[in-house]
Amino acid sequence: MGHTRVIYTDATTAEAASALKSSGFLESSQGGIFTSPSSQLKIYVVWGKSAYYPEILALLGFSPRVQIHIKGREDGPDLAELAIATAHNLRGICPSTVVRIFNADARTEIDC
Repeated sequence: MGHTRVIYTDATTAEAASALKSSGFLESSQGGIFTSPSSQLKIYVVWGKSAYYPEILALLGFSPRVQIHIKGREDGPDLAELAIATAHNLRGICPSTVVRIFNADARTEIDC
């Protein structure tokens, strides 16, 4: 079973890609999928209102432009650390960016 952390943000797709590249992840030729040779995590950037986790989407209080799904086989600290680093990278690109992170498995919010 895999584990997922989801970042909801009003950042653009280009800003999300830039934030992920800052953490060493590169976009695949398929588009929207980011990987790194030094990590087993896979990252998917999808449309903000996609209903992957509708119960979380209903809690947001803002309309996200994108969702960033960070997926791994193991539920280790890498998932949360990468999610928090990505949130900081997004805020570094645009300080007014709204970012909320959730543990999609437990349906709980992660403070950043």
